[in-house]
Amino acid sequence: MKKLFKVLKILCIVVLISPLALSWLPSSYFAGLAPQRIVDSGYFASLVSSFKELSITLAATLLFAMLLSFILGYISVLWMKVGRGFANILNAVESIPAILVALFCYAPVSGYLARHTSAASTIMSLVVFVLAATVTTLPEAVRSIAIPLIDLYNRKYSLSFRSYGFPKMRILAILMTTDLMRSTFRRVAAGILLKTLVLDCSFGFIIQLGFGSYGTPAHLSPGALIAAHRDALFEGGDPILFWIPSAVLIAISVAFLIVLNEKEGGNA
Repeated sequence: MKKLFKVLKILCIVVLISPLALSWLPSSYFAGLAPQRIVDSGYFASLVSSFKELSITLAATLLFAMLLSFILGYISVLWMKVGRGFANILNAVESIPAILVALFCYAPVSGYLARHTSAASTIMSLVVFVLAATVTTLPEAVRSIAIPLIDLYNRKYSLSFRSYGFPKMRILAILMTTDLMRSTFRRVAAGILLKTLVLDCSFGFIIQLGFGSYGTPAHLSPGALIAAHRDALFEGGDPILFWIPSAVLIAISVAFLIVLNEKEGGNA
């Protein structure tokens, strides 16, 4: 029964995040399923493109943020004084709202984004956003890795490693492979993805409200699409233009929350 529940949970997660993978298929594959009016208006193509770019943003941020979190979490336990220094810096960063971090990161490159071609500005915008998202997700991610790793290191069975002369670096490397830490890594990854998703949509929404379709930076996201069609909820509008991206974003967020709320793995 437990295995069946686990399989069903995995299937549920796959179904909920499937729009990110499906966005890479040609939009013509799904054009027949969508109302003709949103296909003819170009809305459907924009919808597919926005989730395609969202998938790129999430994947890039996850890889970069997880790598830094892994390294900083490991170093924080290996050298406690350095770890306390990292903690103070990350705590200061965490006190700044994520959307402000993103806006501050874009300020120095706004001129570049306005002057260069669409392809160049899109790449630069993605790089800057990944950096901003990583900065905002690092504090909790590093803390979530370092705390259970310290706990494992201080447990009785780690004393046996020390009694055999294992260096601290080697002991921590072994502890990083335990079920508890693997479960921790999954939850940290889900947390990074969920925070990045929220920041991406919030940032896209604000950029759309502030600059419209001709503004910079070039940041295509479902949040911008929702902002562009927010009037669809009023009388005379077409509510489907607002609710399609909203419903898909809710589904993806639920998938990340399911992973985030996993129970801790077994002890080593």
